[in-house]
Amino acid sequence: MVLGGGIAGLSAADSLSKAGMRVTVIEERDACGGTHRSRAIGPYTFDVGSIFYESSARLFNLAPGLREMCPQVIRRQRRIAPGGALAHYPLEPREFLRRPPRELAAALIDLAVSRFAVRRDGSLAAISTQRLGKRFFAQTGLRSYITRFNHVPPEDVSESFFFHRMAFIEKATRPREMARLAFRALLSRGSVAGRPRPALHVRPREGYAPLFAAITDRLAERGVDIRTATALRTLSGGNGTYRIETDHGSLDATAVVSALPLDTLHRALFGAPSGLTSLGMTTLYVSAAQLAPDTGNVLFNFDTRGRWKRATIYSRIYPEPQMTREFFAVECTLPPGGEHAPQDVFADFRDHLSAVGLARDLRLEGHEHVPDCYPLYRPGTEAILHDTLARIEEQGIVLAGRQGRFEYLPTSSGVIRRVGEELARAALQPDPVPTGKQAIRPVTSAPAISAQSRTGRVPSMPSHS
Repeated sequence: MVLGGGIAGLSAADSLSKAGMRVTVIEERDACGGTHRSRAIGPYTFDVGSIFYESSARLFNLAPGLREMCPQVIRRQRRIAPGGALAHYPLEPREFLRRPPRELAAALIDLAVSRFAVRRDGSLAAISTQRLGKRFFAQTGLRSYITRFNHVPPEDVSESFFFHRMAFIEKATRPREMARLAFRALLSRGSVAGRPRPALHVRPREGYAPLFAAITDRLAERGVDIRTATALRTLSGGNGTYRIETDHGSLDATAVVSALPLDTLHRALFGAPSGLTSLGMTTLYVSAAQLAPDTGNVLFNFDTRGRWKRATIYSRIYPEPQMTREFFAVECTLPPGGEHAPQDVFADFRDHLSAVGLARDLRLEGHEHVPDCYPLYRPGTEAILHDTLARIEEQGIVLAGRQGRFEYLPTSSGVIRRVGEELARAALQPDPVPTGKQAIRPVTSAPAISAQSRTGRVPSMPSHS
């Protein structure tokens, strides 16, 4: 039994079915894909989350022809720096060299002193200040972005965020790498933003539906039973005999792999919260009569103003000459227990972009709420996580994926790699069924994904807001 039909759950089902096991997947939403989901509104197609994939992405191994479905584009990432100016994302060494000599000297002295004077205390603030210095940490907008993302200051975030969500900064601030980047910046005449970059794949023009239809078709051909619109209520048993209660009835299984949010599983298993907290997300679907041409096709907010963190501009990724308006998705994380208030987030976004002169005639076309989107690591969370994982794994349950293990995994390839590692560690074995028997008790009232045509059509779904 695989709990969750996102990338992690489908990857687990793929590996287990290839190994000859009988697999059932249950997914609470009415479609598979997790946070990889699209929504059509009028002439526009929007998404939740990132849509970019390298050619070697492990996602493409889940079914034949997936890579060919996904067109290629050059990703052009920009950020709004403190004060409202546009700059390269994530950071560009030449930015520091453009500072007035006195300001640059003060920042460099601060950086050098911080390397020796600042001691790591387990917080994100300490390691960021040690690596960047207090001035660069604030002036680049990193401090503002981190606070906006987590809804708490860096002093209240675990330093693990630095190593997992800020991997580029971690690498770039190593002494040898900093020296290399500084030397390169001194010799270079052009901006990093103008250098040639490899093309990346993006989801199909019409949205994620055909991509996940191909994946679920492939799984169905191997006999995987995928039940959407089926929510987990309780989970009992352990180590070879499990009873899964859903809103459509009961299921029995000999093994369970969970890609659900860890706290959700803990509540279903033990009837109590785990003590772990996650960030939700409000995604706005926005159109504009005009958007500044220098914003690229992905724009991050490193300014001191605005609640939003990232905008993905589809009108530049999937250009349509007849389209008169720009359209894009805007993401805003929510604190634990935070309210999904799209109108308020949109008003804040509109005011911010108007203030910095980047957009005109913004219109809110729709919105979506995504709960439990990112793990929130506060200092001390690692100990709670360790105890939670141990308690669940004592029941023989395999935990996998970003949600399932409460891990920072920013790419689908990272998710699939970790799923494979956890399945290998668990060493699940096929459990042959005697003739005329079934390992999984059928639930006739639960809708299931049937084998779909290769056209990529999926059952009609109600819209989500």
